[in-house]
Amino acid sequence: MKLESKFTNTRHGKVHYRAIGDGPPLILLHATPRSSRSFLSLIPHLATHHRVIAPDTLGFGDSGPLPKQVTIKILAEAMADVLNTLDIKPAAVFGLHTGNKIGVALTSIWPELVSRLIICGMTHSIILDRAAREAAIRSIVNSPFNKKNISKDEKNDRKQGAPSVEAIYAANYGFDLTHNLKSLNVLTMVLELATLEESCLGRQASKVAAKIPNARTHTFEGSDRDALEQRPQDIAKAILSFTHT
Repeated sequence: MKLESKFTNTRHGKVHYRAIGDGPPLILLHATPRSSRSFLSLIPHLATHHRVIAPDTLGFGDSGPLPKQVTIKILAEAMADVLNTLDIKPAAVFGLHTGNKIGVALTSIWPELVSRLIICGMTHSIILDRAAREAAIRSIVNSPFNKKNISKDEKNDRKQGAPSVEAIYAANYGFDLTHNLKSLNVLTMVLELATLEESCLGRQASKVAAKIPNARTHTFEGSDRDALEQRPQDIAKAILSFTHT
């Protein structure tokens, strides 16, 4: 199987995506300031079971620029257009960090497009209280660790996405996660990447799952910000055990 690199149009601009595999569709929504490149280690473990589609969020990777006054809803609209245009609905949706907010909005507004949802993130990304989540995200973004020991792909992603970072984080901070969680009506898994550094925040997966009518949790203790690269087989195993039950 060969990883495809393609483009499709949405109401908010052109979206680049990577695709591979056969089977039920699985959409991978990336974190900020990354692109679909961040899933390159994970994708091969999923493509034997799914048609994997990994879009670049508008403003990142090779997709078109962010729309003006962007919101998470607008980004979800673009992903809804991707699903409809490619005729890959309903699809399982995996969202990491900013991607989990887009996935929640997509599923909340267009449940007919989503078969299952996986809300994935380090602890700071899934805190329910908006102010506390914003403070925790800012702490991570501004930490020295976040600015070193990064791969060549991440350096390229950061360079491409630099003009969009401020606006995308503003959209993230303005998103009412709790309200949208309550309206989900598809089977959902909350996948927490728990680190020692964030243990002071308390584990959040069960709190998030409690807001969703039909949800389960899975926690990876001892994870870090590079979990996609360091533990792709473990993450794929958790995803597949959920999408195939």
